[in-house]
Amino acid sequence: MARLAITRLIYIAAPIGVTSYGIHRGLSHLEEKYPNLPTSENASKALLAPRNPITQRCAYSDIFAARVPLAALEARIKSPDKRDQIALEEAWAQAVLGSRILRAEGSLVGLITKRKFSAGDIGEHGFGPRKNGEPQELLNGVLYTQRTPGADSDSQGLLIAWYMADEPRLFFEKIARWRYPWRLMSGGRHEMSVSAPYEVPGQGRVVDVRFAGAHDYEIVEEEGMKQKIIPGWVMRLHAGYARLILDFAVREVVGEYEKEKTQGLP
Repeated sequence: MARLAITRLIYIAAPIGVTSYGIHRGLSHLEEKYPNLPTSENASKALLAPRNPITQRCAYSDIFAARVPLAALEARIKSPDKRDQIALEEAWAQAVLGSRILRAEGSLVGLITKRKFSAGDIGEHGFGPRKNGEPQELLNGVLYTQRTPGADSDSQGLLIAWYMADEPRLFFEKIARWRYPWRLMSGGRHEMSVSAPYEVPGQGRVVDVRFAGAHDYEIVEEEGMKQKIIPGWVMRLHAGYARLILDFAVREVVGEYEKEKTQGLP
């Protein structure tokens, strides 16, 4: 019986171990490819500002970047007479929101909330508030436009926000008061920015495209200086998903550009 129990345990544990190892290797590859960048040089003040600074704090941020040919991003600009920085930032934001991974996420949300497998608004017609003044809903309400590219002097591309539902957040805040070590975030923001074009020998004119995230938590007075957040392994998965979004968007931008160049050859 003991041998049978051990055999069954190994049978159950082996796939879990293999899957966990595969996830670890995938995350490690993305972490090496897209290291976290300092906020002082790569983020706007608005990215790091919580929705309600009196009751919330921005606990941490993640900023990842990749280099792409300037021509590849310019090929995404829908107005041929525009080639300025704002046009580049809009094109990059549309590339991120229109990437396969986010389109799939938005479509699943649409299927659940609207019974329609559609990604919803992905910014293909631009960014900005609705006619009634309400924020623009993106990906069926997963995200909301908070600041458009070029909106002010602090602007670093499109800034979008997301909010955690109150029920799960309040539940974890409640059990955290009973010494549970973690809490859920209240929401956060993502920023999609583009550097100024620059020259790289052998590569020509390029730009750095960035995908950043910041996460807000409620301030709980009882926790003092040691405010609780999500566990480290969840934080790593969250950052890994952000890196994967960047990776998908970059590969699609560059891949489509290279395909068009190849098709244009005589």
